[in-house]
Parts: sequence; C-alpha cells; structure tokens
Amino acid sequence: MPHEFFCERFPVGELKDGVDVSLDTDKIGIHPFDELPNELLQKLMWFLRDKQSGRNRDRNKYPTWGRTYKMTPFLKLLVTPCLQTLDLIFIENGSYISDVLRLATIRSPHLKMLRLDHTSHQYVRSYSFIAKFTKLRLLTDDTAHDDFFDLIGSYCPDLRELSLSPGNDFKVTDLGIRRLCVDGNCKSIRLLDLGGRSKVTTKGIQLALDNLPQLRILKHVSLLKCLADIVQTAKDNTLPKYSLSEMKIYRDLPFCVQQSNLLPQFFLLCPNVTHVIFHMWERERFEDADLLSLLSLDKLHTISISNCAAIFNVQKNIRIDRELTFPKVISLFKKFGHCLKSLKFSGILVDVPAIIKFCPKLESLYLWYTNCTTTNQSTATKLKSPVILHNLKKLTISSDATISSENLLALLSSPSLSYISISKCDALTDDIFQRTMNLHSFRNLESLRLNLCQYVTKKGIDLFMKESNPIRLIILCPTDAIAREDINDWNDNAIWIRKNWDFNFYLCYKGKSEQRLGGNRNFWEAFS
Repeated sequence: MPHEFFCERFPVGELKDGVDVSLDTDKIGIHPFDELPNELLQKLMWFLRDKQSGRNRDRNKYPTWGRTYKMTPFLKLLVTPCLQTLDLIFIENGSYISDVLRLATIRSPHLKMLRLDHTSHQYVRSYSFIAKFTKLRLLTDDTAHDDFFDLIGSYCPDLRELSLSPGNDFKVTDLGIRRLCVDGNCKSIRLLDLGGRSKVTTKGIQLALDNLPQLRILKHVSLLKCLADIVQTAKDNTLPKYSLSEMKIYRDLPFCVQQSNLLPQFFLLCPNVTHVIFHMWERERFEDADLLSLLSLDKLHTISISNCAAIFNVQKNIRIDRELTFPKVISLFKKFGHCLKSLKFSGILVDVPAIIKFCPKLESLYLWYTNCTTTNQSTATKLKSPVILHNLKKLTISSDATISSENLLALLSSPSLSYISISKCDALTDDIFQRTMNLHSFRNLESLRLNLCQYVTKKGIDLFMKESNPIRLIILCPTDAIAREDINDWNDNAIWIRKNWDFNFYLCYKGKSEQRLGGNRNFWEAFS
C-alpha cells in the first residue's frame, strides 16, 4: 500500500473546521490530529513557534530570551485529547490565549503540564479554567495570588510541582499556602518555588513543611531563617524531620551570618539532603566549618559553591575565600567522593586533579569563572598513571574559566560524555579534540556547544562532522578562526547535515540572529 501523507488526506480547511466546532460549542470536535501522541504535538508546537517568532522589542520587560511568539490558528489544531503539555510563555502582545485555554478545558482534560507567565496573564480573564485541569502535575505562573492557590488546592490533588517567578510581586501570602495544602487537597507537591518577592513568611514556610510530606525542594530566601526558628523553639530537644533533599544557603543574608553555628542542626532537621548549594558575596564569607557541617549528612551527591562577587567582577582576583579553603572541600570528597554525581563551582579556585582522584563516579561537572590550580604540591596531583572520570556525561566550562591543557584533556577523556559546553577557553584547541577523538571517538556525544573558543578552527569541528557520529546538536559561536569560506564549505559539501533530521547545526553571532546549517529543531528549543 503506497504511503499516504497526512496532509494529503486532510486539507487544512477541513482540520480547522473541527477546531471551530469546539470553539463555538461545548461539543468536542473530532479531527485527525487527535491521533497524534503528545511528544509529536510538542514538536509541532515548537515548529510553529519557530515560524511565528519575532524579536521582542521590549528587552527590559522580557530580558530572558529577547523573543516572543505569536498565537496562530494552527496552535488550536494541536489542542487535542492527547495533549499533556501546554506552554504559553513569551506570547506576543495582541494574542488571545483565553480562547486556547477554553479550548483546552474542553478537549484536553488530562493536561499534566501548564506554563503561564507575565506575557500571557494579561489575556486571561480569570483563573477559573484551573478547575477543569484536575490532572495537572506541573504548573508555573508569574502572577499567581492567594485565590489562585485556593483553586489549585481545591481542584489539583495530583500536583507535583508549583513554581512562581522571582518577580511574583508579593501576591502570594501565608493565606495562599494554607489554602493550598492545609485546607486544600495538594498533599503530593515535591517542588514548591515561591519566587523571590512573595509575602510568604516563615509561618507560611512552616505550614508547607508540615503539610507536604513529599516535599523535596522548597525555594524561598527565608527557608533557613524558618529552620533556625524551628531549631530554637523546639521543646525537649525534639526536632521534627523534613523530607527536603535540597538546601540552598545564602551567606550574604544577615540571619545566615548570625545563625551559621546552626548549620549542623539544619541538617538534623533535614537528614535526607542530597544537594547543597552555597551562595556567597565577598562581603560575607563562608568558613571551613560551614563546609565541614556537611559531614553530618549521609546521602550527599551534589555540591554547588558560587562566589558571586568574583563572577560579577566585585573581586579582581578569583579565589575560593580567605576563610574557606579547597583542602576542606577535599575533606568532603574523601567522605562523599564515591557518591558524588554532580559538582558546580562558580567564581572560586578549584583543583581539577583532586576532583578526578576523589570523585570517580562523577557524572556532571560545571566550572564557571573558575581558576584551576596547576601546582604539583597537592597530593591529588601525585598520580602514578592518568585517571579518567569514566562516568562523566556532562561537562560545562564557561566564561573565562582558566584551565590547563592537561586538565582539560583529562576531563574530555571520559568516554561517557554526551554533553559538552565550553566557552572562552584558550586551552581548547584542534589538537585537544584530535587527541580525545583518538581515545574514544566521542562515541556517546550528542550535544556540543562552543562559544568564542579562539583556537578551535574548522579542522577541529570537522572531526565531529561524520555521518557515523551519534552527535545530534552543534551550537557554534565562532571567532575569526572560522572564516566565511569554512561556513560555505559546510553548506556546500556536508549534504547529510540537511538530510539528517536528527542532526542540528547552528551558528550564532553576537548581536545577530542565528544561522541554521541543518536540522529541524527550533533554535531556542535546541539551546534550552
């Protein structure tokens, strides 16, 4: 039987008629898109965004992407009974998403993920549509308020994640938390992000902790203050236990400075913490004792330390801190090294050989604005033979991170690497790529992102331009090392790039739009 294309069987006009029936009445119109699975529907939505996108003129209001999207009649075709994800963020002015939401309440009652933001809320007359989406598991919204939380608590008992943006503008209060999970039915939330500007106090935070038994991540700047209050007011030295798995410690907040001696007790309240984030500015310093308090944990697998003063050039010389030393980080490695899965260091001094030695099962490493030691004084550098992080899958070296060629080669030697993102790294050269290619051919690499690496030429990129390679995405922000003739050569000779829908190749130019050499994915989908 000859293959019959979907578009040949069903003209667009006929498809649109089915949607119009649903919009004009409460009856469910039937059209062929109903048969498409959710994954394909999402791909089609991204394709529509790519075709209808336009540069956002108001970059102060929407600085994140600088790009908004138009609503089109075709989007309504994709609102089907199989649709599980509806993403309505960054919608262009003049779009009327209330019609789409109304259609979704009729045709997509099993919707599981809904995303709204400041560009979409102005077109929503009310939030009554929430009552129709009883199967929601993830919901994000920039403009939520207490009544919104009341609706969620009443109609979305299966909700697992609820996120507000940092610019929520004080609309949610302790009353909203009570309506959500005390009086309401939301007892299964695992991630609750209250943004950075809500009116939720420590009382509201404790309501969430006490009434959400499955809560793993609670994001709010006053979380530690709330835990400190609980520790200090506990009767008979009986401390409650909470299920939180992530702890973010802001060292620049006054109460964190005053209550630093309570860090070990914080971890007694939350013994299941697996992910700890230290966040500091130059004016307030972490001490070695703060790091060593993590030794009381048993399940730690992710550590993140960020010195924002160095990242934003408040400090001229990047260092970990005069009160916080990397040898104490190594003390953590000695206990948790074989369990650590992810490390993130931003704006501090790190010892890459120590990481390689003590963290053999590491899967993700992120270095941003870091200086990497090259001294031979460290015991970690005295290795009899080269050590490879065999499990390392994701490597990010970003924004002027200084690293030696030897350390970079050691990190790239992992045969498990599936994601590499390197920015402004002078240690990266064509020779480094060739040497690692000789080791393992990057046989698992799917995504390669290079930004302004001035010693990488077309020769280095060509190592990945083989049809037999598993790579699916290259995003390249080239320097003068890659000439216009090189790009023309890729366009003229790498025919398989354009024919292979699983491979996407983009060139990005600072201050200019991207150029697609091959592939079918929206650039911003690929970039995210």
